[in-house]
Amino acid sequence: MPLTFDVAIVGSGFAGTILARVLHRAGLEVALVERTRHPRFALGESSTPLAALALERLAARFDLPDLHHLAAYGRWLRHHPTLRRGKKRGFTFFRHQPHQPFSDHEDASEDRHRDRHRKPHGRLLVAASPNDALADCHWLRADVDRHLVERAQAEGVAYFDETDVREVDRSGSQTALRGVRQGQPFAIAARHVVDGTGPSGLIAGAAGVGHRPSAESLLASSLLYTHVESLPPFADIARARHADGRAHEASGTESTLGPYPDDQAAVHHILDEGWMYQLPFDHGIASVGLLLADPSNGGRRHGAAQRAPIQPTTAPDPAAIVDSVLARYPSLAEQFETARAVRPWKMVSRLQYRRTRAAGPGWFLLPHTFAFVDPLFSTGMAWSLLAVERLADVLTGRAGDADGYARLLVHEADAIERLIATAYQARHDFARFVAVTFLYFAAVSFEEVRQRLLPAGPGQVPDAWRGFLGTHEASRRQLFTDAHRRLQNLGTDGAATAGFEDWVRMSIAPFNVAGLANPKRRNRYPLDLDELVRCADRLGLSRHQVIAALPRLRGEA
Repeated sequence: MPLTFDVAIVGSGFAGTILARVLHRAGLEVALVERTRHPRFALGESSTPLAALALERLAARFDLPDLHHLAAYGRWLRHHPTLRRGKKRGFTFFRHQPHQPFSDHEDASEDRHRDRHRKPHGRLLVAASPNDALADCHWLRADVDRHLVERAQAEGVAYFDETDVREVDRSGSQTALRGVRQGQPFAIAARHVVDGTGPSGLIAGAAGVGHRPSAESLLASSLLYTHVESLPPFADIARARHADGRAHEASGTESTLGPYPDDQAAVHHILDEGWMYQLPFDHGIASVGLLLADPSNGGRRHGAAQRAPIQPTTAPDPAAIVDSVLARYPSLAEQFETARAVRPWKMVSRLQYRRTRAAGPGWFLLPHTFAFVDPLFSTGMAWSLLAVERLADVLTGRAGDADGYARLLVHEADAIERLIATAYQARHDFARFVAVTFLYFAAVSFEEVRQRLLPAGPGQVPDAWRGFLGTHEASRRQLFTDAHRRLQNLGTDGAATAGFEDWVRMSIAPFNVAGLANPKRRNRYPLDLDELVRCADRLGLSRHQVIAALPRLRGEA
């Protein structure tokens, strides 16, 4: 007879393992099944304030203090200094022009019809925390995932690694998983199975859940990725080799020129071909990924031919593809002169996928198994942790149900896809791209502040069940749809761009508590608590109520 459990979770990434721990804490018998063994390399390394909030709620509800520690950089350093991580104070964006050194100002010849109080900039900084102690983190997943699995085992979760599940059989009220573990027959059964296997979708495939046709996707991109060492901060390169000979404004120290040092962030380099991320870790390694847009499905540049990403005619050599793209951007090429990949470059030729269902009789998909779009706004961790909270509610009978869980994932996947596809489409005009980012930053900053100042109480919808990016509201879902359609039909001149910026500014006004879309900020957005006080009514609070709560936002209480 196979071992029998209440819940079997297949895949021991951070979301699957945290779910196993919270369900075990709730009194359920849980099995966690892993095909490989830890430590192992994994992508999905950049956290956000909404992910931190979910970790803090899970930590408090299920008495898991290490999750609380991992939610903020300062706590992480104090309690888990051996787990490698990087400091993430916010989101930094640099717009590069082919065959030109990086400049903080765009081509002055472009007709912009801009606000008369500013010039267009090629750099955007949006802070996510007021100080280093409360900063988010880049997670070295090999360390963090191993830590979480070790904690799960110590707490009593049944863990089966090096397990190849070859049969999934749903019969009656149970699902049987059979295969081979470390050369020996393996068999368990569970009332509920959660699929955390990512794009392979082991349980999804066994349940007959297919993929949405790729033609229905709004975006197609590929990813080349690795970890590198000896990669200097890009701000140093830009400062030393500014195109017009002036000192670049990016600084290695916090100053009035920026709300945080440029490279203590999720750094995004926006390119004609797509974009590159750089996530620096404290131990001298950086996670680097190059996203290449498919010109047939990645958003065309109005009024100009879009350059196609490099498409090798033979078997792709990921490192050669990266080198060919870097060669077109002198400042990036200079940054990478001393960098060395510590693991071979890998390539995912098509990132986007979407399953047709997210839940069914006795089974659930975690978000990364259900759908993935692109890492542009670091949505993965927060979305996954919200799903962990929801599944904890459903599987313990506290709140929600399978249909509600599945419906939210559909709405959220739609919104993420529309938002990121719109940003890709706007990337050739940095002013338009910046305006699109405000749709994201306004949504997440409003929800973060609302959850910190107005946490859901008894009888209210739990915070985890309010849709990610505000997608529980039909008006917010419509906003992302409208932005995508509006940009598709936008003219090519500066007046059209200015009109799009104005439309975004008006559209986000009801939930813009971060002072976004303010030309006087010159694309530098700190976490402005004075602005938050001025916007108290947008949260349904008085100015005095917000002022009284400010110590919590500063980490003082």
